[in-house]
Amino acid sequence: MIADVRAEQRCVLECLRVAAPLGAALCALAVAPARADDSNTQLWGTFTLNWIQSRQFTVGLDIEPRVLISKPASDPAWATLDLTPSVDYMRGDWLDMVGELHVGRTRQTDDLNTTEITPRIGFRFHILSNLANRFLNERLPKRRLVVRDYLRFEWRNLYYSNDQPDSSTFRVRNRFELQYPLNRSRVTDDRAVYGLSDVELFWTSKDLEERYASKQRARFGIGLRRSRAWTFEGQYVWDRSKSTDTDVRTTADSADDIRVRRVC
Repeated sequence: MIADVRAEQRCVLECLRVAAPLGAALCALAVAPARADDSNTQLWGTFTLNWIQSRQFTVGLDIEPRVLISKPASDPAWATLDLTPSVDYMRGDWLDMVGELHVGRTRQTDDLNTTEITPRIGFRFHILSNLANRFLNERLPKRRLVVRDYLRFEWRNLYYSNDQPDSSTFRVRNRFELQYPLNRSRVTDDRAVYGLSDVELFWTSKDLEERYASKQRARFGIGLRRSRAWTFEGQYVWDRSKSTDTDVRTTADSADDIRVRRVC
């Protein structure tokens, strides 16, 4: 028991050392001067910790800072930090059931902050099925091409720092994902470089008062699985969202997304 606790502590400390440069880069870009155009560009970061408990259960934690690095001069600043603990249950070779609790703090404008608490339940469908690695408790794709569909249902709750009443809404989101290895036979091989892309759609019962509420999203990029323990990804994100908390129109914005995953 003591050895397990110490191993987890070493894992967390090692992850923090890796995440520190990413956090410093985000902070530096957050205070950088905006470009003199009308585009909105964001920088996203995702640091994921996974603890594989058995062949069926995995516990995770996502740490996601996001900042607005380019905007029209008249627009206020925007930044958010999200924490999402999760539990994955692997049911058979083609289905994962996922439970998440998303907690986020967002600077919507210079005068308004919001806190979001959102429970989620999701279903990840492995369309081409998988093989189970009984020694590492890890899913391995049967084929070179990885095709998945990730369906989530969430109850979003927003709490405002001013006198606005709290608001809630039900939202459905669905993401179709593709991965393909470029230098190995599978994306789960050590030192595998792979291309990845996905498209996600959002449906909501009502729009909440917030900036950059996503409607459609597309991402593409490249990943490196250095080992079972470390995976790195860089993606370009095209995001269609509400540009303000009151505007019913949508705008197309872009983001650079840096993702690091650590399996302990």
